[in-house]
Amino acid sequence: MGFALLLVNYRGSTGFGQDSIYSLPGNVGTQDVLDVQFAVETVLKQGCFDEQKVSISGGSHGGFLACHLIGQFPDFYKACITRNPVTNLTTMIGSTDIPDWCMVEAGLDYSPDTQLDPAAYGQMFDKSPMKHISQVKTPVLLTLGEDDKRVPPKQGIEYYRGLKARQVPVRLLWYQGNNHSLSTIAAESDGFMNIALWIIQHCGL
Repeated sequence: MGFALLLVNYRGSTGFGQDSIYSLPGNVGTQDVLDVQFAVETVLKQGCFDEQKVSISGGSHGGFLACHLIGQFPDFYKACITRNPVTNLTTMIGSTDIPDWCMVEAGLDYSPDTQLDPAAYGQMFDKSPMKHISQVKTPVLLTLGEDDKRVPPKQGIEYYRGLKARQVPVRLLWYQGNNHSLSTIAAESDGFMNIALWIIQHCGL
């Protein structure tokens, strides 16, 4: 069996034209998630990889995807690692520096004086990984930057508490003095070491 690192450019990523980009708002949590899952399953069909040792990792929107994937495909991934993940658009909008992103990606119109109503909050939650947390079985490692203003660390804490309440194996790494990129030498070295150990532990490598 081999080892592979698969990087997926789902529809809505840059580099595929404006039509691709415009296809994603309103379809996050489904279109992007299914694109990634299709790519992973296509690679596995090549027959040279162990389907029982598939792990997933992502940061920011990639963390959003990772959390969605382990919730929507609960028996597929054996380990999950997320860096500053978006987990709940309804709680992120009040504390992020990009509130417009939360609304537009969920398929809503945004203006600075927008007053959200219950239907809008419901639509944002419907697009969020938290919607599927009750189905998660995959062990999750969360790496969070204390000073992240893009995806505030409360997003990861909310997901952590949800998993703990459901007795899903989860660990949270908190990096002081780090923002969204987790780019200090100390954070990168500690983070990548713990990521490797998490995969080894839960994938039996």
